[in-house]
Amino acid sequence: MKRKVLSLILAIFASVILLSVVSYAQNIDLNVTVRDFNADGVLFEGNITRVDGLVMDILGEDKKPVYNLPVWRECFGEDITLDNLNAFFNDVPGVNMTTTKTLTLRPTDFEDYYGYWEIDSSIDENGNYLDGYFPVDNELFGNLYTLDGETFDDGHNYHFSVEIHTKFKYVKNGQFIFSGDDDVWVFFNNMLVIDLGGVHGEESAEISLDEIAPALGINVGDIVDFDMFYMERHTTGSNMRILTNFDFLNLQASDWAQAELAEADKLGLIPDTLRSADLTLPITRAEFAAVSVKAYEALSGEKAESAASNPFTDTNDLDVLKAYNLGITTGTSATTFEPNTLLNREQAATMLARVFKKVMIVGWEISRDAEYADIFIGQFAMPEPFADDANISDWAKPSVYFMAANGIINGIGDNLFAPRATTEAEAAIGYAQATREQALAIATRMVKNLK
Repeated sequence: MKRKVLSLILAIFASVILLSVVSYAQNIDLNVTVRDFNADGVLFEGNITRVDGLVMDILGEDKKPVYNLPVWRECFGEDITLDNLNAFFNDVPGVNMTTTKTLTLRPTDFEDYYGYWEIDSSIDENGNYLDGYFPVDNELFGNLYTLDGETFDDGHNYHFSVEIHTKFKYVKNGQFIFSGDDDVWVFFNNMLVIDLGGVHGEESAEISLDEIAPALGINVGDIVDFDMFYMERHTTGSNMRILTNFDFLNLQASDWAQAELAEADKLGLIPDTLRSADLTLPITRAEFAAVSVKAYEALSGEKAESAASNPFTDTNDLDVLKAYNLGITTGTSATTFEPNTLLNREQAATMLARVFKKVMIVGWEISRDAEYADIFIGQFAMPEPFADDANISDWAKPSVYFMAANGIINGIGDNLFAPRATTEAEAAIGYAQATREQALAIATRMVKNLK
């Protein structure tokens, strides 16, 4: 039976609902997919019609809009098909061309909007005038388009769609303000919250998250899916302005990791140093120390304290000194820590297991680490050995199998754990190195499964 840890839940919640001063000082880059289209005189360069209800209120299972075909046909012609509409935000060879871009939200300098970020297509980052939002000028199909045998060049590439998928943390008094053209559909947790459909001039919408939170079933501190779809379908103008105080969680991570990383953020497990980092890369000893400290604080409800004196000559990293003071990590010698050395999978499992021991076992010290094997065997059924069990170091086995028994760390397939590189060839390709997103995922599972 798992032992529960009594923790100061309110302290953890307080830490996750406040906007970070550090994050506010930085730009927020949203990764977007842009698709370019040729003008067809129907959906692009067709009727100028502002209309609600072009998409359904619930996002599709594929995270794409579900279209209300009868409304489209009424506005843009009876020949419109679902295939025509689904091409807006899906790759269709011969119909559209695709690229990826970045939308940069910058901190505002408006007194009434301190703590907000903004995108404004009418000015650049230096305050100079721009004539609109044109992310694929002179790219993909290019600026030229042909209608009825006549070729036009209006100075910009006007016919495109923009697709954004990210997450944000629900902060009290959260606001999202948009103005622009043409079609704009925004979904929070798969529910439609902004519907500015059709081909039209610049229009605005404002969302107060506190007002719609009951309908969304969310509370302050929750992580919310954000899906936005924008189209420019007619010449003469392309505008986009976003003003928001949402705390976007726009982590650079693999698709498999996104859900657990959202949980990690909600639990306060992501160190500031990793929030803007590429999480698919291997994790260093110093970075893992920071993750371990966060895991300890979440499990114990106590703040970690730094060591009174620093024994290391190669780092003064505060998280390293906290982890060292807790006894969950040691140096590579009496005076060195090697903060930039990469961690392998058995080392990662061992360090996080030490976090659990520190919280759960009265009087545990790293010098008594081997004693934990008896406690482990007495309380948990030993899982089946991994096929590469012989490659797992003896000092790491209790931790590896403890983590495996509790669904915290998994193998890499074929019943292999890949604890460490055992040959020069494996070391050269980074075999068995723990990545940043893996470290955060197992820290999240540990806090959720063992708390």
